[in-house]
Amino acid sequence: MPMRFLCFGLLLALAGLLTSPPVPAQQPPGHPTPGDFPAKDSHEGVTIAVVPILDTPEAEKVFGLEAAPTRAGFLPVEFIVFNHREKTLEMELDGIAIFSGPDRFEMVEPETVALGLHPKPEQEIKDPTEQKRRKWPSPIPRGPKKPPKDKKKEIRETASASLRRHQLRSGQVLPGGYARGYLYFDLRRASIDVENATVYIPKVTEKKSKKRLTFFEISLKPYALE
Repeated sequence: MPMRFLCFGLLLALAGLLTSPPVPAQQPPGHPTPGDFPAKDSHEGVTIAVVPILDTPEAEKVFGLEAAPTRAGFLPVEFIVFNHREKTLEMELDGIAIFSGPDRFEMVEPETVALGLHPKPEQEIKDPTEQKRRKWPSPIPRGPKKPPKDKKKEIRETASASLRRHQLRSGQVLPGGYARGYLYFDLRRASIDVENATVYIPKVTEKKSKKRLTFFEISLKPYALE
C-alpha cells in the first residue's frame, strides 16, 4: 500500500476518535451501589444494606455443602456498609442483633456455627438412657478411658474456615469506600418472622473523633416470602 494512502487512513481514524462522544465513566465490575439492595437504612452520609440468606440451597452456594449455617438454625446475613463521608468510619460489631417480635437473636462466631453443624462426639449423646449406659463402670479394668474419636473434626474445621473467610471481620470503612461481609445469628432453632424482623446496628462512629452517629434499623420485610 502506498505510504500516502496509509497516512490518509491514519488521519481519518484520528479524526473519528476526536469527534466521537466521550464514553461515560462506569463503576468497576462487581462494585456494589446502595441502589442494588432493597433492605437498607441511610442517614448522615452512611448507608448500610443487609441481605439475609433464608434457604439452605442458597447458603450452600455461598459457604459450601458442609458449611451452610441454615442447616443448624443459624441465619447468615450479608452486611454492606457504604461510607459517603470524608472521614473513616467504624461500625462496631458488638451489639448488632436481629429483633422479631419479642425475640432477640444474637450474633455468634463462625466456630459456634461450625460446631452446631458438626457436633463433637460427646454432644451427640442425647438419650439419657444411652448416656447413663455409657457411664456405667466396666467390671473389667481396661486402663485409662480414651476419648471418643472425633470423626467430624476435619469437616468442622473446614466449615469454620469457610464461614470465617466470608465473615465481616471489621466494620472499618474508608472515606468513599465500602465494607462487605457476613455475620451469623443464632435463631435457637426457632422460625423467624422475616416480615416483622429488624436488624439493629447501635454503634457507628467516626474513627478519630469518636463522634457517634444515630443507630441504624433495617427491616427484612423486602425478603419476606409472599
